[in-house]
Amino acid sequence: MSDHPVLTGLPDEMSEQAATAFNTLRGGPDWQISPHVAVPALSKAALFILVKDEADMIGQNLRHHYQLGFRRFFILDNNSTDGTTDIIMQFRQDHPDAGVFCALDYQVAYYQASKMKALEQFMLLYLEHDEIPVEWVFFVDADELITCCTRNADQSAETFNAMLEDPAVSMLVFHWAQAALVSPEGYPVPFGPTLNDTPIAVWPTMKVRVTKVAYRLRQGLSPVTGNHFVEQFNQPPSAIRIMVEAGFCILHFPMRSQEQVKKKILNGFNALQASKQPDYVGEHWRTYYSWYKQGGENVLMGLLRDHIRSCIRP
Repeated sequence: MSDHPVLTGLPDEMSEQAATAFNTLRGGPDWQISPHVAVPALSKAALFILVKDEADMIGQNLRHHYQLGFRRFFILDNNSTDGTTDIIMQFRQDHPDAGVFCALDYQVAYYQASKMKALEQFMLLYLEHDEIPVEWVFFVDADELITCCTRNADQSAETFNAMLEDPAVSMLVFHWAQAALVSPEGYPVPFGPTLNDTPIAVWPTMKVRVTKVAYRLRQGLSPVTGNHFVEQFNQPPSAIRIMVEAGFCILHFPMRSQEQVKKKILNGFNALQASKQPDYVGEHWRTYYSWYKQGGENVLMGLLRDHIRSCIRP
């Protein structure tokens, strides 16, 4: 039995701490998107990604996290039809020093937590004989980029590296920073080759507090749906690190073009309909689908514009 309260979500005081840290960083002189940093200890980590029809971003995602230091990628491709799989295979060909495992996930139904647990168990057996054992697992969606967001990039990377090497640290908690691909004139734009080549707007304050986690393996931890926390955390809060305090956020690009928004709504709704999840799971996608069926293409552009405005305005 643990001597510590069992956590099923980030404690309120840590959530406040994270929001304060983000707002201070975002509003201060040290805010800067710094995608060039590398964290050597990530060579001991595996990155898990579940994707579906993300051809406009999956290449950016993989290259970005490779630059950050990841060398082992485990990807479930959920019936993509837009060339996503081809881009993953091209990344694997272009980066022979990276281990890239990609499986075709034939289940349409949305059971993300179960699929991530299965992928973790497979990964542990698959890499059992690797010279460099995997010590950490990280979870991102295709539209999420773990990013250094401070001009003090070298110090930030060193802090991140030290956390991974510290046996007293069991879980890292990243927070969303909602981001939009938008020109100075306010129009949607595509990704450039890197984040440095892409005009980006990031919300000026933390308006909602959404977390994604990474955790040390072999400590009985497993993710909840959405990878927003773990099912139970039986260790002291001191074993958790709030990554925005080290200058790292997850830049989240959920809406990037009218066509991408349409795909996401339809794919999300169909995956939820095929599952037996309660109605509150993915409720926003069910709502967007209802709006789209009633209002058509105008709804898609409206959602995209609202997202851009939310990333620009206080």
